Amino acid sequence: DLRLTGTGLEPKLDGTATANDLVLSLPFSRLHVRRGTAYFSPDGAVMNPRLDISAVSEVRDYRINVYIYGTAEDPKTTFSSQPPLPQEEIIALLATGAAFEELTGNANVVAGRAGWLLLQKLYRKVFGGGDPGERGENDFLERFDVNLGPVDPQTGAQSIVTRFKIDENWVLIATSGIGGGVQGKVKYLIRFR
Repeated sequence: DLRLTGTGLEPKLDGTATANDLVLSLPFSRLHVRRGTAYFSPDGAVMNPRLDISAVSEVRDYRINVYIYGTAEDPKTTFSSQPPLPQEEIIALLATGAAFEELTGNANVVAGRAGWLLLQKLYRKVFGGGDPGERGENDFLERFDVNLGPVDPQTGAQSIVTRFKIDENWVLIATSGIGGGVQGKVKYLIRFR
């Protein structure tokens, strides 16, 4: 419900623009906009609507909620997660798919994430898949994740952690040590609201 008024030199917008069930693809996550509204006022600047946007994402075992409010020229954001994390860690998870301490403590994690981006791009180029926003929820690469694990303080060795999300609650995890040992886990996620 948006009306264009005013003159050609001074156009005015009045009303609301709504976007529901929109998916934004980030390099290591997808942000599902549940509800997004931009409120335009003829008294305000044409390109500076008031925002009210609510989105959710799942990265690793975290459910992340993002709330954007304020104006387009001065937006404010609030991040929360289940289980709880500081805002800096939530932002790091959304942007890189890795926890903040993994990024600051190990340069190999950043290189690994860049390599994973390259592998995803190559996979889509070879096997198709088009634009990330056009893929279905069950796309293999969206459910599969490979990370360099933390360095073991006792041995100094690093591990590789592979996760495969079976569904909303079940995750298969395989941890492979540099020495060749592999440990498998099945994780069931329970979320409290």
